[in-house]
Amino acid sequence: MLIRAPEETTGLFSQEGELSSRLEEMKAALRDKGVAVTRKRAKLLEVLLASDCHPSVSEIHEGVRAAYPGTSLATIYNTIEILKETGQVLEIEFSASANRYDGRIPVSHPHLVCLQCEKVEDMESAATHDPLERVSRATGYEIVRLRTDYYGTCPECLEDSSSGERGCL
Repeated sequence: MLIRAPEETTGLFSQEGELSSRLEEMKAALRDKGVAVTRKRAKLLEVLLASDCHPSVSEIHEGVRAAYPGTSLATIYNTIEILKETGQVLEIEFSASANRYDGRIPVSHPHLVCLQCEKVEDMESAATHDPLERVSRATGYEIVRLRTDYYGTCPECLEDSSSGERGCL
């Protein structure tokens, strides 16, 4: 799956002020860590935010390389690590396949995972932090994240299974 971000940053989020705000927040986090926001890193942020499917590092790399062919995989990994350290991206770990990354909602929240096409989607959940705080109070633990994933077959794959096609990718 190739995830492409538009060529101009200003056009990417023109109708989505919330994503534009996230983009600036992520850039500021990089700068605060002393990391220059190069064109390649800015494109990485755009690719990450343009995807609502929680891309893997290789998918992010593919999207950045579409604009900047010389971009190394190390640049992607290093930038993702900094974004994780600063709380600007949520890493969704999978034992059987590549980890995925969520830059739109960088705090613990539930996901829907398709077992056929491996699409990962956000599941709408009110008061995401509320369970963390309740468990912290009840147990004395300082809870830092919660992982709840629901596994099944997405509507696209269900529809495509009747026609014999593979969906979501």
